[in-house]
Formats: sequence, C-alpha cells, structure tokens
Amino acid sequence: MKKTLIAMATCAALLAGCSSGKKDEQIASLQGQVKTLEASVKQSNQRNDTLQEQVTDLDGKLRDAQGEADDLRVKLERANKDSDPEQVARLQKRIGELQLEIDTLKAAPPVTEPPKETTEPTKPEETPAEPTPDPEVKHKLQDLLRLVKGETDMTSLREAVGLINTADKQTRDEFIASIQQWVKDEPENKHARMALARVLTTRFQDIKNPLQQGALATDIKKETEKALEIDPDYYEAQHFLAILKVNYPTFLPEFTGADKDLDKALDMQAKMTWEDRFADIYAAYGLWYRKQNKLDEAAAKVQAGLDHAPRNQGLLDEQKAIEDARNAESEG
Repeated sequence: MKKTLIAMATCAALLAGCSSGKKDEQIASLQGQVKTLEASVKQSNQRNDTLQEQVTDLDGKLRDAQGEADDLRVKLERANKDSDPEQVARLQKRIGELQLEIDTLKAAPPVTEPPKETTEPTKPEETPAEPTPDPEVKHKLQDLLRLVKGETDMTSLREAVGLINTADKQTRDEFIASIQQWVKDEPENKHARMALARVLTTRFQDIKNPLQQGALATDIKKETEKALEIDPDYYEAQHFLAILKVNYPTFLPEFTGADKDLDKALDMQAKMTWEDRFADIYAAYGLWYRKQNKLDEAAAKVQAGLDHAPRNQGLLDEQKAIEDARNAESEG
C-alpha cells in the first residue's frame, strides 16, 4: 500500500507539468505503472500470508513433538522405577525419534520477510569467506604433530586443537588425516586414539545436520573407549569420556549412565596429584545433576570441587547456573 501511495504522488507531480497534447498518453503510462506496483504489493502480501502459515505450522509441530517427548519422559521415569526394561527400551527409542524431529524443526531455515521490490538486479547473498590456508599455521602444526607423538601429557595436542579450531577447513582436515594415519599405523597406541578423539571434535563446526553430528559424536566416543580398552587406568581418556557423556541429550543412556564415568574419574583423581583440570569433572557432575533438576546434589558436587580449587572459573560458572535455576524455580 505504501508503494501505491508513492506512485500516486508521483503521478500527481508529473501530471501537473504535462502539456495538454501529451497528457492522455502520460496518464495512461503512469496508470499502468500504478497497476504494476499494486500487483507487486498484492503478491508481497500473499507471500507474507503464506510465510505466516508456515511459521504457525512449524510452531504447532514443534509444540506437539515437545509435548509428547515430555509425556514420554515421565513414563520413562516410571518404567525405570518399575524395572520394566522392555518398556524402557521402547520409550527411549520413541523419545529419540521425537528428539530428532524436534532438532530438525529447530534447524529449519528461518522464515524471513519477502525481498523488497526493486528496479535494481538482486545481488546474491554473500557467504562468510572461508579462511585461506596459512603456511605459517601449517608449519606450526607439523612441528606440533611431531611433539604430539612423543608426549604423554597432551600439552602439544591441546595447542594443536586450538589452532585447527580457528584454521581453514583444508588445514583442519589435513591435520585430522595425519592423526588418523597415526592410529592406522599404531592401532594399539592409546595416545593416538585419544588424540584422534580430541581432534575430531573440531569437525562439529563443519557439520550442521543433526544426524551427521550424532554420527560424529559416536566416532569420538568409540575412539575414547578404545583408548580405555587399551589402558583402563588411562585418566586422560576417562576424564574426556565422562564430560562427553554429560553433554549427551538427557534421554539417552550415555547421559543417564554418565555418573558412573564421573565417579570413576574422581576415584582415579584420588590416587593422583591434584591438577587444575580435575575441577572439570566436578563442574560436569554439577551440570549432570542440574540437567535433571537435582539442584541440591548439583550444588554439593560443585562445592566439593571448590574445596579443591576455590577460584576455578568453570566451577564458579556452574555454581552461578545452579543459583539461577533455584531462583527460577522459586519464582515459578
């Protein structure tokens, strides 16, 4: 409608200056332009209506899926209490299907306003430029790779992971391929398996599909578990596996059984000299309880970690998250 009013104003201004001989011809031309603009506005309004219907439909499907998933989780909790493994397995499968549907709906492209009408050619959308390979980074990674293969504390590996996280995809893929070759050459080397699990985490930024992300998480878990199979007392792998499982969706068995891995990591810590990274396990344990709304247990685990490391930022952040959850619960 706004475009139509502008066009009408333009018509009035032009008609005021027309000579009588050309007036009819110019009026007809301008009236044609007005009709074209009105048709364009009508099409835009129709597109808006269609997009709104799509939004409403997606919102409805998402609410339905989330509602069913919440109901099933309640039934799953009851089935666990009743020790009914067949029903538990059936409910877990259905909840997994619903979670995939929810993730897919949430990942749907955002609905946007229709493009503005313009007389200028439409310019294609610019995608963020992929970082170009940096020879200096590549050289640094080659140096780090040699160190990674000779170290047991993974200090160089952590530096390498930080580098490839911000590097271009080609550099990232090349480094991952080097670690994969190391595993192929030394399949029973626990450090090689653990290194592969760590570097594979950098691939999440290249994957948007939830199914592919799930497959990647499975590969990472398998490599970590293989490292522990080679050496059951390998703390690095136990630490990583426990935190990995805490970050699984809450309805999956990996998450529900994560406390066993967390406890094992804490038992292993008790036989070792304290290191700052040990606090990660206490923070992860707090998160595990918080995700289940067991806030007292979450606070106790975080406090146990703070007794060892009172200024650890990860523990302080989790403590704040627990307090926020309590406040939200009391307000609700």
